[in-house]
Amino acid sequence: MTTVTVEPLLPRRAAPGDLASWCAVFSDGHRELSGSPIQPSVLAERLLAEEPPAMRWAARSGLASSGIGGVAELRPQPHQPRTGFLRLFVAPSARRGGVGSALLSRVIQSAGAAGMDRMQATVLAGPPGEPFARTLPDLRVLLHLELQEQRLDQEWVVRRCQELVASPLPGYRLVHWLGAAPEALVASFGRVMSHVLDAPGAALQMAPRAWDAAAVRAWEAKMTADGKRLMVCAAVHLTSGEAVAVTVATVLPSGGPVADQHDTAVVPEHRRRGLARWVKAAQALRIHERFSGVLAATSTVNRENQQMKAVNRAVGYRLLHERLLVEAPVAYP
Repeated sequence: MTTVTVEPLLPRRAAPGDLASWCAVFSDGHRELSGSPIQPSVLAERLLAEEPPAMRWAARSGLASSGIGGVAELRPQPHQPRTGFLRLFVAPSARRGGVGSALLSRVIQSAGAAGMDRMQATVLAGPPGEPFARTLPDLRVLLHLELQEQRLDQEWVVRRCQELVASPLPGYRLVHWLGAAPEALVASFGRVMSHVLDAPGAALQMAPRAWDAAAVRAWEAKMTADGKRLMVCAAVHLTSGEAVAVTVATVLPSGGPVADQHDTAVVPEHRRRGLARWVKAAQALRIHERFSGVLAATSTVNRENQQMKAVNRAVGYRLLHERLLVEAPVAYP
């Protein structure tokens, strides 16, 4: 049987070739899981600047000098420090050779030593990810997630969004911005974003947080730290002058080929008026107009969130595949 070696990856001490190889495997795995790419060079820069660093490992099959075939990253959940969130990817050429199992064994050992008692991860439903995850004792599925895609290179999708935007909603106006929110809207934008946690299962994926002006500016800086372009479309209530519905997307520094559609939220008193559909359609058109290299946008939606799934269908999103948010106890003496 081929020997698998697992070593910690310390970005600032790693050989440039090893860091580049680690980032390439991670980037490919992330794209397979989420539908959106991460540029390996941008990822490497982020890892070198990260404070404090996450725990990371690299696995090789055979000789220690062989290329990296598997990678893992573990960091504590901000809202649950004793719960670690794991990202583990194995290059297709290295699968079914014990690389993933060796990585997972090392991660569990390190998680226990770091005081974590649970681990969470997102895996693709079906093989190879789900059967591998289910080898963990007492694994449970927390959420069923759908990865959806909106093809901006398909005429019918663009036409559908144009039809929706062409029918303005009385009492509201659309506002777009790239980067930081306008000072006049930063407070109300934060209030809308505080309702992201209203979505089914959202509390399992993110922590409650403050959304005052300072917190919004910190969030904006984090969203753009790796060079991504932050795009926001908001519906502003004409009477109050406040943002009452928003949708958020990011575009890679290269301007393509896939945009990440993040959060969409509407304050409770303005729901069921078509605002979410309106801002998402307008956002898609703005991305299509400003970034010709963006061919698609991807979005992750809880399978139980029927309202957002209906909104996404209305603006041209279609199911790509399903993912599972799973959790297992850390069995470490």
